[in-house]
Amino acid sequence: MKQPNHQGFTLIELVVVIIILGILAVTAAPKFINLTSDATKASLESLQGSIKSANALVYAKAAIDSQEKLNPGEIEHNGVTITTIVGYIAPTAENLPKAIEGTFAKLSSPAGTFTEDWGVYNIPNNAGVYIFPQGHDINSNCHLRYVVTATEPEPAFFSLVSSGC
Repeated sequence: MKQPNHQGFTLIELVVVIIILGILAVTAAPKFINLTSDATKASLESLQGSIKSANALVYAKAAIDSQEKLNPGEIEHNGVTITTIVGYIAPTAENLPKAIEGTFAKLSSPAGTFTEDWGVYNIPNNAGVYIFPQGHDINSNCHLRYVVTATEPEPAFFSLVSSGC
């Protein structure tokens, strides 16, 4: 009697193939998925949004106190004095952490190292601040620049560079 000709894979062969595919996925996936970079970019964008929101609140408080046209001005918020420029948060390494929650390190150089969540560097000649996420500096092309000018129509200016995050 002729035996039937069964074609297909055995259970052991299928398990071996699944194990090999799992090993390949574990070793190859990190090369294609850079979650750290995406998270750092999202953190910078979130910080920019936080500063914009804080600016809206500070400007409202400055308007109530008739400080929205002063350069410089100041408001009192939760027992803390925040310096303003035409009603917006003055961009200094000392002033910005008063309005934004988080741990900030004041940097003496844009290439300085720090252990806090954010590093803040005062750009010379009152040209604003650079804000860096932990592990980055001016050379890494991963920062947020915040500037406030006394000119209209948009005194608060943001420049987000995330190509090196």
